[in-house]
Amino acid sequence: MAHCGAKTRSGQRCRNRAMENGRCRMHGGKSTGAPISNKNAAKPGSIYSKFLTPEEQRTLTRIELGKVDDELRLTRIRLMRALARENEFGNRYEEDTERRELIEVDGRIVPGIEKVTTTRKVRDYSALIDKLTARIESLERTRAELAKTNPPEDMPVGRIEIEIVGGK
Repeated sequence: MAHCGAKTRSGQRCRNRAMENGRCRMHGGKSTGAPISNKNAAKPGSIYSKFLTPEEQRTLTRIELGKVDDELRLTRIRLMRALARENEFGNRYEEDTERRELIEVDGRIVPGIEKVTTTRKVRDYSALIDKLTARIESLERTRAELAKTNPPEDMPVGRIEIEIVGGK
């Protein structure tokens, strides 16, 4: 009978019976990997896709992140969103979170009564808009520098016309 052999917290070797992969049930013997419905799995675009509107997601599918022009498009999407939120809320309170708790009296939950806690805050959209504008300016400068060092290739020739003069 083989033993697991993994180190325990006390520094001793584990003495449990090993499974097929050489470890016991507590040290990886039964592990089958991540759950099938793993919501934390990395998916393309998952960084931004949870927070984008359907229209922004259609734009994002055409964006290849890491390229300056595409980063510019994404930043402009964020700037448009910030401008729209500033227009909608301005310097007014926005509801941030709402938490509901059941009320207990003498250890018993009172049916039909809840304590609702709402958090509101005024967001500083001008600072966000300034940051995004500065980011766009920086990306534009980077794009200009890249264009200087790597000029685009000559435009492909679409059509060549040859005129023969005085030919026989």
